[in-house]
Amino acid sequence: MKLLSILFATLLVVLPLHGEESVETREFKSKIFDVHNRAPNEIVGAVRLLGSGFKGSGISMNEELRTITVRDFPENIATIEEAIKRLDQVEAAPIITLNVSVLIGSKTPVPTADPIPEDLSRVVKVMSKMLRYSHFGLLTSIVHRTKPGAGVEGSGVMDSLLIRTTTTGARPIPYNYNIRGITTSGNVTNIDRFQFSMRLPVRMNPSEIDYRNIGFETPVSIRQNEKVVIGNAVMGDRALIVVVTATVEAP
Repeated sequence: MKLLSILFATLLVVLPLHGEESVETREFKSKIFDVHNRAPNEIVGAVRLLGSGFKGSGISMNEELRTITVRDFPENIATIEEAIKRLDQVEAAPIITLNVSVLIGSKTPVPTADPIPEDLSRVVKVMSKMLRYSHFGLLTSIVHRTKPGAGVEGSGVMDSLLIRTTTTGARPIPYNYNIRGITTSGNVTNIDRFQFSMRLPVRMNPSEIDYRNIGFETPVSIRQNEKVVIGNAVMGDRALIVVVTATVEAP
């Protein structure tokens, strides 16, 4: 009995040591994965814990080449490979619709402008109190469809009679807007920069016309279907007012 007890105790000691040696002596393999649709650092952060964690194993990435390199046991590499395939997919981006409306506010009638549409009537009531204008007209309304990370821009020409400044006859007044840094958070559209500018012709003397740039630049956040007055440019007894509406559609 004493001999059997000694043998049993010996087995208890030898078996764990034998198991550790079998793991440590296994060979690592290496494999390089190409990343096509997502940022490599995002995928590495998600799959790093799938590695064995043994000394000598590891996972690295190359942002420029868009590759991920794994050194580990074959079964860990296989698990990481499957995870990379699942994660490296094109993300469906929401569709953002921006409706940019340019209005003219005046203390006198604006016969050359289009009537204000019904959906902007509440905005006009607020602006009439803030800017003390009794007449409004629509210069233009443009719809843009875009995605997060993109930008849009637009331009046009307005009749000089709409502004009533010192110009030469019917000299046109060009305008443009530039929208950059468009992102979404739920149903809110965020714009890093909304820039609007117009070149206003001004008579310097009887024979000379000079163009002056006027406008504004600002960041803005717009809730779903909310109408936001981005800015306005006052010119004499009239003002140019930019209103933007944004809607976010799920992919």
